[in-house]
Amino acid sequence: MKNIIKFSIVLSLALIFNSCAKEGCTDPNAYNYSSEADTDDGSCTFQGCTDPNAVNYDSLATISGECIYDQVGSWNSVSQEININLTMTLLGFPLIDTSFTQSVHPDSLEPSGIDVFSNGNLIIHYNNNPSEDGTWTRTNDMLEMNLQDTSLVFNIDSVSGTLLKLSASQSESNIDPTTGASVNYDYGIIWDLGRN
Repeated sequence: MKNIIKFSIVLSLALIFNSCAKEGCTDPNAYNYSSEADTDDGSCTFQGCTDPNAVNYDSLATISGECIYDQVGSWNSVSQEININLTMTLLGFPLIDTSFTQSVHPDSLEPSGIDVFSNGNLIIHYNNNPSEDGTWTRTNDMLEMNLQDTSLVFNIDSVSGTLLKLSASQSESNIDPTTGASVNYDYGIIWDLGRN
């Protein structure tokens, strides 16, 4: 009888202590860490960027957090919009004052795409011409592309996992040597690219 009582007490104490053990996430780096858990139940979740196209991609993340993107990657031209404003005056009198916007048909987009590599190199692809190699640099939101015979500077309007929106504008003024007319020319382009 004494043995049965001792066994019952030991069993009761074991059940009490065992029922007090709390399961949960015991990793202090986890999003759902529980300081009260003494047994890890495999439920730990980690917050971070889950998009492999992002600069701060975290392969261990199970809950998506903020992702940061840059221009590095392979991009296809999606759309281009060209805005032009031209004025010509002679002795203060307007001769030409015109502006127009042209949206380029998707089949006619040139360049057709661009590969931007993290080492500062780039390749611009064309539909009907050979690809062109160059380099790039980025300062804040300004992306400069240096090609064999020209340098292009674009403003990065936005960049995400799937879309890169670039814009550029240029103004030029000169005097026509034949007529003496003042010519003012404003040019702008918006270039949307989709990530491959």
